[in-house]
Amino acid sequence: MIAPHGGGATALYASRPARGREETTCRGCGLVLPARPGPEHAFVGASAACWERYGRLSRAMAFEHRSPSRMRRLIEDAYAVQHPGVRQRRSVQSVAIHLMGLCVLLERDGEQRRIAPVLGRTPPGRRLVLRWLEPPQPNGTLTIADALDGEIGDELRSELVEAWARNVWDAWAEHHATVRGWLGSAA
Repeated sequence: MIAPHGGGATALYASRPARGREETTCRGCGLVLPARPGPEHAFVGASAACWERYGRLSRAMAFEHRSPSRMRRLIEDAYAVQHPGVRQRRSVQSVAIHLMGLCVLLERDGEQRRIAPVLGRTPPGRRLVLRWLEPPQPNGTLTIADALDGEIGDELRSELVEAWARNVWDAWAEHHATVRGWLGSAA
């Protein structure tokens, strides 16, 4: 359910040559990386190079961490929220779900049991009304590169992922009341 960064000319890839090779700026997080061809998510606003790092971090955590579900959720949620895409139905839903995930994990002491009911369905008789939330500028000051910092052990990597996720969640502070309201509606 990951989604891309929103709007206008700033959402386009910005490429520039550097030291004889081309670099690209990720339209979601602003990370400047060597340009590379590769797959991109259908509605996540990330460069191919940044998307590759997301896959690399996800795989690293699966192998390094003893209890990967919280870390896997933090990585997925932080990445999706930091790369919200453009205003479209799938992006609205994705960003909302991943913001709710960050809220549950970071503010509600990781109530893992709440994630499935909140993110999987709405209670009978209630309809969760989601809307586009304008992404903050900047959308966090840490990126996936900060969480994927070389060859490190699982405890340090977990701390880096946690710091990155919290940094992204904090960047969306103006929308926290809306997200908490969505969680309240779905509870």
